[in-house]
Amino acid sequence: MNLLDRYIARQVLVSSLFAIAVILIILVLGNVFKEILREIAARPDLDLIFFFQFVALVVPISLSLAIPFSFLTSILLTFGRLSADSEFVSMRMAGLSMSRICLPVAVLAIFFTTICATVNLSVTPWAKTKMEGMKGSFFNMISKDPMLIFSNQKVMTRIPDHLVYAKKEDGKLKNFHMVKMKDNVPEAIAIAREAEVSVDLEGDNPELLLEMFEVNLMLRGEEEGFMESAQPVFMGAAPAGVSIEKFKENVDGIHDQPENISLRRLFGKVSDETLEPEDRATYRTELSMRMAFSVSCITFALIGVPLGITAQRRESTVGFVLSMVIAVTYYVMLTIAQMMRENEDFYPHLLVWVPNILFLTLGIVMFKRLSRK
Repeated sequence: MNLLDRYIARQVLVSSLFAIAVILIILVLGNVFKEILREIAARPDLDLIFFFQFVALVVPISLSLAIPFSFLTSILLTFGRLSADSEFVSMRMAGLSMSRICLPVAVLAIFFTTICATVNLSVTPWAKTKMEGMKGSFFNMISKDPMLIFSNQKVMTRIPDHLVYAKKEDGKLKNFHMVKMKDNVPEAIAIAREAEVSVDLEGDNPELLLEMFEVNLMLRGEEEGFMESAQPVFMGAAPAGVSIEKFKENVDGIHDQPENISLRRLFGKVSDETLEPEDRATYRTELSMRMAFSVSCITFALIGVPLGITAQRRESTVGFVLSMVIAVTYYVMLTIAQMMRENEDFYPHLLVWVPNILFLTLGIVMFKRLSRK
């Protein structure tokens, strides 16, 4: 029996690992092309460290999808092959029950469920927070090195109502051009030989500071249009400050999003009676979503074994296709429940458990029917 257990466990485990590797490659490459190339286009000075850090954060996020689907695929392939080669029939003729044959699969299901629970409950929220910070944290970039936000000899538009063009050289902005806009109309134009960049994060209103040298300024008048009222002014040096308070608020918002907060904070939000009903429902749904998604390996194991066996007995791919449909349906139902997470009247935190209950029930019925044969 130990030999049989090792044989089945090895077949399922190896197939699962190969499937996880393939799905991870697909998901990681998809995120790389979708997100990394966009960031490189906006910030061509990014280095390989940023790339590898981003990929390392995508992996745990992708694991939550890759593990259950890979586990289902490996069960179908393994038990389909056992059935097609009559090995399953031999096991049953030897007096082994379905439960005893599937014991290695049950152990692997618990093993993968533990991994999924760790990833979904703790690792993925942390990785999402870090990844969103790398992609969109303009404030963090400014805090680390304000020169990073400027493109070399390209128009920079990431600061609202400001257009900046300059050449980055020796830690300064050479041939500096800046246009300040309001309602898509220029309010001021500054052209300087060079500008030094720094940041003030200590005050109530954090600012990006620009110290411009040999600068020509053109300021819009109060009544007439820019071209009619602006007068050029030459100055040897002129400071300018641009508020970055908005970006600081965006950073704080990333850490408060339900899918990004830690499990401990999520429990605190769920029990916080001071929150609005919609917000509390959102946090409850997120908590249920993480837990429900973690046990999907058990659900897929219970339904994958009978499907893999019966499909091959009939020499048809119907069972395999049906299992793929079930997996997709499972994820779609979870997504629909999550989309209603702000509507407390629909009890979205309970709806996310419907796919597990439905497919677990279906799997138990099919498993019992197969056991009686």
